[in-house]
Order: sequence, then structure tokens, then C-alpha cells
Amino acid sequence: MGLFDFFKKKSEEEVFLEAVKEQDYITVVNLGKSLLEKNPNSISILNPYADALVKLGRKDEAVSTLISFAERKLEEEYYDVAIPILKRVLKIDPFNIKAIKLLTNALKRKELYYDAFNVLLEAFQKTENTDASTLREMIETFLKDTFHPVFYEKYGDVLLEKEDTENALVNFILAGNMYINLKNFSAALRSLLKARRIKKTEAIDKNIVETISYLEDSKVQSILLTLLQEHKDDFDFQTFTVSQFKEVGRLDYLKSLVKQIPIPKLKYTLLALINYELGEVEEGQEYLNKIRLLDRTFYEKVVAYLKATKPEEDLLLSAITSEEESLPEPEQILEVLDQVLDVSDLVTDFLTAREEKKPTKEIREEVITLKKKKDGKRLLSTAEALIGIGNLKKAEEKAREALNTEYRPKAAVLLAEIMKQQNREKEAIAFLFDELKRNDYSEKERAMLKVKLGEIYQSLGDREKALSWYREAQKTLKDEILQEKIEELERETV
Repeated sequence: MGLFDFFKKKSEEEVFLEAVKEQDYITVVNLGKSLLEKNPNSISILNPYADALVKLGRKDEAVSTLISFAERKLEEEYYDVAIPILKRVLKIDPFNIKAIKLLTNALKRKELYYDAFNVLLEAFQKTENTDASTLREMIETFLKDTFHPVFYEKYGDVLLEKEDTENALVNFILAGNMYINLKNFSAALRSLLKARRIKKTEAIDKNIVETISYLEDSKVQSILLTLLQEHKDDFDFQTFTVSQFKEVGRLDYLKSLVKQIPIPKLKYTLLALINYELGEVEEGQEYLNKIRLLDRTFYEKVVAYLKATKPEEDLLLSAITSEEESLPEPEQILEVLDQVLDVSDLVTDFLTAREEKKPTKEIREEVITLKKKKDGKRLLSTAEALIGIGNLKKAEEKAREALNTEYRPKAAVLLAEIMKQQNREKEAIAFLFDELKRNDYSEKERAMLKVKLGEIYQSLGDREKALSWYREAQKTLKDEILQEKIEELERETV
């Protein structure tokens, strides 16, 4: 180095870098501001300047400087520059709402949805102050814009940790039904079992049966068998289970499982229904007669159902004597019925197996799929589950979405029922009248709308109008249960 170089005055940049090296934070701050004004895009100046501000206890200035820099980069669409800067802000101030919002939006622009959601969720999980409500709103906005079941499930987990069981339950139900849409049945089962752990309802249990109908392993089998035994007196649940397994082409599989059920009447009922669906009429008749020996009234109920759903079959319900059948002793039946059944004892593995982070590309593709796909059956199933837990507002949202699918008739009936449960009968009646004006309903679908009108008028105490609508519907439906309802109302109005 020459003599001239020795006496040469150092530039601001050189003094700044020496100060950084020597951890002279006062000099770094004094020079950093002016250097940034001259070099507004220099990260090599920004980062040590912000660090020095923090060291000197001037965190607010550091945060403000970093956010301003990141905002400029976002406007220029330099997301890869802005994202690490915003992450730096959150290390200094973990609950800075502006930085959280900017970082989330930047990650969404990069289609890094999982990372974006985690920014919101981790902040919400850690905070307990007034920012929690703001973060909750941000999360729920994110879910509406970028819905994916893994986000709903993870949000449900955190809500449960915060003892907000009502909203956790809603998110687990939504997650479960969205997983079914994506044909991720194992994850769907996990979410629905989390929901069931909070509250047991028939609608949730039907969702679980639907999910299980696609799965095979010993733990899943045990859950199904235990659910069926919990619903041993619920004929509607039993017929639903058989119909669901028929829909997915797995009645033989269900038949083999049902034979393991220790409750005679339940086992015989399911086997009778399954055999008739499989066309194995003689075997079905054998089980029907076993039911008759156990419970004549219930037997008649099963026969009425089969006659309504299988009118083409000759039931040939011949009488048989007790000597021809080997049935359990009454004491054995009572012993089985007294057994305590608990699904929760069987689901530990599903509830402890957390959803692993999915590849970014897979999350992105599934978000696009869910935005495009409107599954009417799934929406109705979700709405029914939400009704079961008393969340009528959310149920109405899902029912209205289903109106724009091929399941519109069922959605209309369900929506009217939701309105009725909210004491909005006049609105429900007006809605059903408008639906009856449509030309795209079949006669049977129109009849179901008329039945619902009858139910609403009956709930309002207007028996004459209720009867009128029931009779109109019966002209098409010719339904035994509806006929009984009509006759009962006629007796009451005399």
C-alpha cells in the first residue's frame, strides 16, 4: 500500500462495514440511515442497520424500516427478496399484524399455501392478547379464499387447544368432508373422529361410515362394528350403512364383518338387508324370520322397508317354528346388550397420527380442485352434520351452495328445514313456493317439497293447510308413513 493510500479518507461504506465488524452499533445506525437513502435496494446495508437498531433498543424503528423495504419489493414483485425480510421482522416482533399480513400474501402469491397458513396459525397459537381476534379473522379469510382440508384440520387442532370446542368441531367436520372430496379417506376418518370426540351425532357417525366404506384395515373394521352396535336401535342408521356399502360395491365385505356382531337382532337385521341387496333372497328370508322370533314389531318394520324398497322381490315370509332355529337364550341377549361400547377406545392411532406437510405442488393442485369442484352430495352431508351440532348458520351456507348442484331438490328441502328450525317459517314457505314454480323438478321431487310445506304448516298449527299439502304429495309418493301422518291429522281435525 502506497503512502497516498495510507492517508486516503475512507468512504462512508468502508466506515460502515468496519463499524459492523467491530459491533459499533452507534456508528452503524448513524451511517446506515444515510447510506440507505443513497442505496435504497441494498440488503447488505439494510440488515446490519436493522440489527444495530435492535441492539440499541430501537426495535420499532428497525421493524418500520424493514417493513417499508419489504413493501417496496412486494410492489416490484420481488417476492423472494421481501419474504426473508418479513420473516426477519417477525423474529423481532412475532405478533406484528402488518408483517404477518404482508408475509402471508407474499407466500400466497408464490402459491406456498401451506407456509402462508402456518405463519397465521403459529401467531394465533402463541398469542392470547387482543391480536388473537384479528388473527382469527385473518385465518378465516384465508380459509375462505384458499380452502384445503389440512388447513381446517390444523385450525381445529389449535382451537381445541384454546378450548374453543364449538368452532373446533365445525372445522373438523368441514375438513373431513373436504378430505372425502379429495378421496383422502384416511385423513377424512381422522378429522371426523376428532369431531366425534367433541360431540357425538348421528350425522357425524354417518360421515364416518361413509369414509370407512372406502377403507380396509382391522382398526377401521373395529370402529365400524362398534358404531353399528352403538346404533343398535336405529334402523335408519342400519339402512344407511347398507346403502353406503352397496354404493361403493362392498356389500360382501360388510356381510363378512357383520357376522362378528354379538347382538342378535342387530346382526340379523343387517344380514337380512344385505342379503336382499345382494339378491340372496332365501338367506335374507332366514334372517327375517329370526328377527320375527326376537321382536315381532321390529320385524314388521323391516318387512315394510323391504316391501317399499324391493317391490319386485317376493319376500315369501313363511312361518317357521322355534325348533327349526337356534337362537340365543334371553340371558345371553341381555348380557350382550349390557356391554359398554366406546368408539373412543379404538381411535387413538387415528387421532395421534398428525397430517404430515404435503408437497407444495400437491397442496396447490388440491386447492385448485376444491375451488372448481362443487360436490352437492358432500355439501348436503356437511350441512346435515352442522345441523346436528346446532350450527345452523354454517349449515345454511352449505345448503345454499348445494342449490347450485344436481342435488338442488334435496338442498331446497334441507334449506327450508334450517329456516324452520330458526323460526323463519314464513321465509321457508315463500322459498318453497318459488321452488315449486321451477320447471326442472320431477314429480317426485316436487312432492318432497310439498311434504316439507306440510311439515312447516303443521309446526305452525295450521292443520288444514298441512293436510292439503300432505295429500297433494301423497298422490305422487304413495308412501305408507306419509299416509299414517295424514290419517292421524284427519282424526285430530274431526
